[in-house]
Amino acid sequence: MHTERSSESDGSAASRRGFLRTAATGAAAAGVAAGAIGTATAQDGTATESGGPTFDGWLSDTTNYDGEVVDMTGQDSITIGVGGNGLVFSPPAVRVDPGTTVTWEWQGGRHNVVGENRDFDSGEPTSEVGATFEQTFEETGVVKYLCEPHAGIMQGVVVVGEAAMGGEHGGGEHGGGKLVLTDGLLAMGVAIVLGILSPILFAIHLSLNSDKLGGGTSGDDDLKRIDS
Repeated sequence: MHTERSSESDGSAASRRGFLRTAATGAAAAGVAAGAIGTATAQDGTATESGGPTFDGWLSDTTNYDGEVVDMTGQDSITIGVGGNGLVFSPPAVRVDPGTTVTWEWQGGRHNVVGENRDFDSGEPTSEVGATFEQTFEETGVVKYLCEPHAGIMQGVVVVGEAAMGGEHGGGEHGGGKLVLTDGLLAMGVAIVLGILSPILFAIHLSLNSDKLGGGTSGDDDLKRIDS
């Protein structure tokens, strides 16, 4: 009789270990699922709410950018306002033909114009209304620039020729993009994780309660006594 109880106890312990192994595996699977959701979000979340490109997040915090890249092709020269309506370049994103001269004209505030890689630079910030700075863009590509005193907010982009725009339709020539977690993706992620974890947590609950109840062997012994 003692041997039978010991065997049943060993089986209960093995069962609990099995539950724990299942829980660990399920938790790992939940982590992978959540990671997959995050990765998909990062890849697909590079557009603004209006559907336009963010240029890999370069214009994400630019207050006057609504996703539109203003088409200024077909012109030898164009003008971009500097600081006329706050800490902005206006328009913040334009497309031009190769060989176009871009002129930045100061309209208010103390600003400068500097290329992302410092390949062009208007010099020290100035507040002189009517001051101008010119740059001619010959090569096809995406040119990012900023105002140094207000970097992160006051930024702009010149798309030269038919260059792909980073963040357009889930990634351009630069790929990547800003993470945008929508309500739909969040709900889907929560549903997946709960679907994986719910049966695991229930199994752990039963396993822990079986310890408090004597692992189920006491009930089996009582049934055997009644049968005998």
